[in-house]
Amino acid sequence: MKNKPKENTGRGVELTLQILEDLRSRGFRYVRVDAFTHDNRPDYMEPHYFVLEPIIDIPDDINKKGIYEPVNSKLLAEWASLPHEGVKVYVSMK
Repeated sequence: MKNKPKENTGRGVELTLQILEDLRSRGFRYVRVDAFTHDNRPDYMEPHYFVLEPIIDIPDDINKKGIYEPVNSKLLAEWASLPHEGVKVYVSMK
């Protein structure tokens, strides 16, 4: 992840349990986890918010490396259950 600010954050919708259920019902199995600072720079060390990009399968392409989490993980369910605690989490709904 480069330290170049992301111009159009397009954060999406805030993560909820209903959004997770919707992703599962639409066939998404994973999310790619991107982390950003206050000024929209990529940063996993001190993130201000996360953006989850739903995907069906993890890509084999080495150029698409990233951090992926299963949609049905306990971590995502915990984040969705406590939306006002800690770092904000959004789901990109492109």
